[in-house]
Amino acid sequence: MTENKATKAPVFFPEAPGSAVPTDSARMPSAAKKKRPPFAKLAAKIWRRCSCDSCPDLAAQVSFYFVLSAFPFLLVMSGLLGWISTTSKWAAFAVWLTSYMPMRTQHAVLITMLELGKGYGAFLSFGLILTIWSASTGFLSLMDALSVAYGVIEHRSYLKRRLIAMCAAIVAAIFVVACFAIWSAGHSLASLISSNYSYVVLFPVQWRIARWVGTLAVVCLGVDLINYFLPADRHRWRWISAGTAFTVVMFIAASVLLNLYMTHNAAISRVYGTLASFIFLMFWIYAGSLSLIVGAEADVALREIHVQGAAP
Repeated sequence: MTENKATKAPVFFPEAPGSAVPTDSARMPSAAKKKRPPFAKLAAKIWRRCSCDSCPDLAAQVSFYFVLSAFPFLLVMSGLLGWISTTSKWAAFAVWLTSYMPMRTQHAVLITMLELGKGYGAFLSFGLILTIWSASTGFLSLMDALSVAYGVIEHRSYLKRRLIAMCAAIVAAIFVVACFAIWSAGHSLASLISSNYSYVVLFPVQWRIARWVGTLAVVCLGVDLINYFLPADRHRWRWISAGTAFTVVMFIAASVLLNLYMTHNAAISRVYGTLASFIFLMFWIYAGSLSLIVGAEADVALREIHVQGAAP
């Protein structure tokens, strides 16, 4: 009798008939979930939201419409430069703008922009509304995608959304031209300082660093403006958010990887020929569209985590 008592297994008494017997293995998932790092929790939530909203499909749709509206957008910028007295700056503007694009696409886009610049005076005198209408198609598609990413219902009429998209296209063109004007002024100042004040040590390197830091700040501002004005419901303004930082970092990483792939894979030009530049441009626009949408998903996921953490 004593041996049976010594080897007798412990007995659990459930609170109600038919309830499951608690075990250590049943408790482990909840404990592991509590110990999950905040970054892993955020990454898992972003992944679930992107899968639920079909973000790759949304990015493909947005990039398709942006490709269609790319050349009308260049026409709008050409017309804006046509209003400026220094119209000879169009070639310098084309070189400056294409320097931020993937290497294999720079030459094709540069040639196209130089050809468009030959008749810049007629673009603002004939077919202006139609040109801006075509240039706003990409922003119209981006509005729908961001509304889905932020989880808001689109309640604006088509006419209102089209007008907002047209205003966004005009503001974006002015924004890009203004950035070029600031860059030109900074470049002239850098040339003056480097020629007249030769004692400034490594000023070309300092200027290059300042240029890329300024470019990064301008890109962050542009992403903030897109995320604030284009969705159906506006959220609180932030100069920089986690979604903005995620968008910029993801887009820069995608651009670097795309350039590396193009540099180390010379067979693409032999396979696709003259279409290689256009294909890489589509990939680049797709990477930018996906970065914007996933950045919006990251903002919403982070907001939901904060709300859940603040809940009692």
